[in-house]
Amino acid sequence: MKLYRVLITAQTASFRYPNFISSNQLSIKAIPYSTIAGLVASATGDDKLIDFKFSYVFRYQSSYVDLETIYKFEKKNNSVNNKNVVQDPTFQREILYDCFLTFYFEDENIANAFKSPIFQLLLGRSGDLARVVEIKEIEVVQSNKALLNGMIVPFNEYKSSGEIYAMPKYFDYKNVVREPREVQPFLINDGQGSFLEQPRNKIEQFDLKNWKFKKLLNEITTEAYFDGELNSSIILRSLC
Repeated sequence: MKLYRVLITAQTASFRYPNFISSNQLSIKAIPYSTIAGLVASATGDDKLIDFKFSYVFRYQSSYVDLETIYKFEKKNNSVNNKNVVQDPTFQREILYDCFLTFYFEDENIANAFKSPIFQLLLGRSGDLARVVEIKEIEVVQSNKALLNGMIVPFNEYKSSGEIYAMPKYFDYKNVVREPREVQPFLINDGQGSFLEQPRNKIEQFDLKNWKFKKLLNEITTEAYFDGELNSSIILRSLC
């Protein structure tokens, strides 16, 4: 079977838990579906594009906690009044560091859109800039099992052990206030790990044979595909 693979790196990433209000903002340890929708929207320029098949593996080497303070400026008549600044309390945010994302798409046009994105690709906040390393057409083979580490999958479809959290698949931007769509429980599989050997090229950066996940391997029996070049499991699914 033919698929299109997009390799992406980022120095930092942070994915806030929905409806989690606290002075300590933890990060989800893999990319939520809503962020996938955002990445595709940034690449294609179409924020209504949700009917596409994808798979991914997200990994990072470490995490740290940063201190953030939000400053609110008063705006009148299209100008900012610097004299009326409101400072929100400083809070802690967990940041994932040294990140690697392997994307798989069925649609060639979506994959090629990452060659020249309409908007900047972000892995979370506006400062979590991402860089496309390679876009390639590949052949994959069928498999009856898949490794879930580094993925988020719908819990109702892929029941397994791990962290479960309710999240939307995507957001609807038709109204002024965005609305979450298809909220359901998701199984979050932590992608943290480390290289077995210092990678000498981009293939060794993304080859899972050169990666040791920190958490126990979570392998399930399911209809899947396998990328023999990068030793990655592929579970094609969609946002709708």
